[in-house]
This record gives sequence, C-alpha cells and structure tokens, in this order.
Amino acid sequence: MNEIEVKAILKDKEKIIEHLKKIGVKFCDTKYQKDIAFWPNDIKNLNTHKLGRNFLRIREQESNGKREIIFTLKQPQTNQTDCIEHEIEIKENDIPSLKLIISSLGYYEYVTIEKTRITAKIKDIEICIDDVTDLGSYIELEKFAPAHQAESIQKELYSILESWGINKDDYVYDGYDILVRNAQKK
Repeated sequence: MNEIEVKAILKDKEKIIEHLKKIGVKFCDTKYQKDIAFWPNDIKNLNTHKLGRNFLRIREQESNGKREIIFTLKQPQTNQTDCIEHEIEIKENDIPSLKLIISSLGYYEYVTIEKTRITAKIKDIEICIDDVTDLGSYIELEKFAPAHQAESIQKELYSILESWGINKDDYVYDGYDILVRNAQKK
C-alpha cells in the first residue's frame, strides 16, 4: 500500500476548521511532531525527491502526554506525494544508534521539521492541519491505497480540497523537508 496525499497552503486555517466542523468532521487530537529527514549522500542540493529512492525519517511525536518515536522509510513512486511507506516504533534511547546506522548506510541529516498537527478522519481519508515552524499553516489529505490507484486518488483528494474552497494556486507538491530547507536558505 502506498501513502497517497495532497497538500495545500492554508491562508485561513480557522475558516477551514469551522467549515469542517459544520460538515460534521470530528477532530481526533493535536500532536507536536519533530522530524529529522535523512537523504542519500549522493543527492545534494536538489529541490525534489528522486523517484524510486529511499528517504528516511525519525519522528518524535507527543500527544495527550504520550511520546512516540517512529522511524520511517519513504520511497516516492509516481511523484513526491505518492510513496511506499514503512514505519516502526523505536525507543528514545535508540535514536543515537539509529543515526549512526543511517549514516553508515549512506544518508545524511537533510533538515529538521517541527510542526503542530491537528488530525481528523472522513471515512478512509486522514485530514492533517499543520502549523509548520518557519512555513505557516497547511492542510494535507492522506489515503492508503494500491500504487496503481495513485493518480485517481490524488484527483479525488484535490476535488475535496476544491469543494472546501481551497484554490489550485495554493496546492503544494513538495514535502515539508524540501519546503523547510528552502525557507532556511533564504
């Protein structure tokens, strides 16, 4: 299964939250997330993920007093927002050893991303409203599905964003790792 998502800048976060509440969306929880993104050593100074290559992440996540550390491998398929994804929860004291392993495998720390995420669900679609440090507010719609459905699912998710009044001009096709890294360069 692939994680298939779409993303857009939120110019008026509160307006979208109110709209979602009016249509019956119930928000699950709020999480603080700190992600360390690791890129292959041979990919430097690029503003895009290379399709078919592995990208790694260590996520520290806190929600309702519970702390989790999640190690993730993402492999972009047809575009940056259609990825094979594998995750495993690790212990906090494993982070230094895991970083050494990641480095030994030929990866470097690309960027750290910090955000607050509010989540909700509509059927099998996860809604994420993110406040990303140094970037602002974004909305993501995510769905897990077989790879051959990626294009049709992205069309479906974009049509949902449009129905909520989010313009195509606000769509974002890069991951937060690239967006934050580019913002830090300015």
